[in-house]
Amino acid sequence: MTSLPMLPALLVLLSIPLAAADVVETPKPKGATSNKPTKSAELSQLDAEEQWVFEPKVGRIDAFYDREQVLKVMQELTAKGQAGLGEENLTPAAGVGKSDQADAILLAGQEQTRIEALMVQRKYEDAKNAAEKATKTLERFADVPEIARVLARIKTYHDQADDALTRNEAQAAFDALGLKIQGIMWAQSGSRLVILSGEPKALGINERVKDCVIINIDSDRVDFRFHFKRKRFEFPRYVGEDVKVVK
Repeated sequence: MTSLPMLPALLVLLSIPLAAADVVETPKPKGATSNKPTKSAELSQLDAEEQWVFEPKVGRIDAFYDREQVLKVMQELTAKGQAGLGEENLTPAAGVGKSDQADAILLAGQEQTRIEALMVQRKYEDAKNAAEKATKTLERFADVPEIARVLARIKTYHDQADDALTRNEAQAAFDALGLKIQGIMWAQSGSRLVILSGEPKALGINERVKDCVIINIDSDRVDFRFHFKRKRFEFPRYVGEDVKVVK
């Protein structure tokens, strides 16, 4: 019981904070960096982006150029093509005037953009006609590298549009045959047979029906090979599908 008077003294000693001299600072390892804040990578990248200056490529085409101006240039080029260029305006390198080349390069870019938009919209007839007209206007500048590349691209679009139109015509001709699948059945050999409306018997793969050849029979679909304008197409028909022919 004699130790009880010492308890308040012990509590006082424990509550006294350590002196500043008693605090030992952990030494930093050799070569360690200071805690001074540095610029983050994000801020450095932001500074680099703010210092960047847009420098357009020489001869760059503006996709949003005024359409009225494009038509004006096209009309001038057509008129010059019909009248011919004077010898004083010719350059030995390209064979045409420098100003004509610049206008032609501008026109080529605009026509390529327009034809690309028509292809995306699936306006194949308009794209084909635009490609033919642009080629006729620009073909005399084919020696200019920039225009030669555009002409090659326009020709590709022309061929793609022509193929798409032919395929649409072939699809319409195929639909006009009126092929309708009533059902699919198994043969004793394990292969599948298709029952077609109006046909006296079930048909298998490689058999012909109405100028078509059956090339595949699935559980709910039959694929036919159809020839149109010396080209070969493959069209599917599904069980119960009733195609309405658009006239």
